[in-house]
Amino acid sequence: MEKVLANLDETRKKILDLVNPMSEEKFSGRLVPEMWSIAENLHHVTIVENRYVSEIQEALKNPKPMSALRRLFQVPGWMAEIRLIKVKAPKYVEPLNAPPKKETINNFEKTRNELKEICKQAGEKGMLAITVKHPFFGDMDGVNSVVFLGAHEVRHYKQILETIEKEK
Repeated sequence: MEKVLANLDETRKKILDLVNPMSEEKFSGRLVPEMWSIAENLHHVTIVENRYVSEIQEALKNPKPMSALRRLFQVPGWMAEIRLIKVKAPKYVEPLNAPPKKETINNFEKTRNELKEICKQAGEKGMLAITVKHPFFGDMDGVNSVVFLGAHEVRHYKQILETIEKEK
């Protein structure tokens, strides 16, 4: 679990190092009309992570471990990083009305801190004892869900870099 959380921190640092120096206009505006703004990307990651924080908290109240067979065949969370596979975000996690930069970043950090605290309290054993449902990947154990969240963030980091590159 420590390695999973360290990976989360590594990606988060890259994103914050990239976006913190940006002006509000560059952060919030659509640099490429057909692509989400940087604010929308971070807002989306926050919305998704908030949903997982809630689902993980609920699952920890009444743990239902996966069967060994299901655990063996769960989709690995790291697959979310692969941008060759395009997935339209479900309506409930679309980043409508991203707040201003400071609020977006504060929300982004607050949710991650909540997730890390839950993981630390539950520990790896506790996270492996729960099942969380992903809308496309299906059931995942808690550890794989956190791996997914890290990979999902990497996916959006790549999208932000792609947006910045296309703007040039």
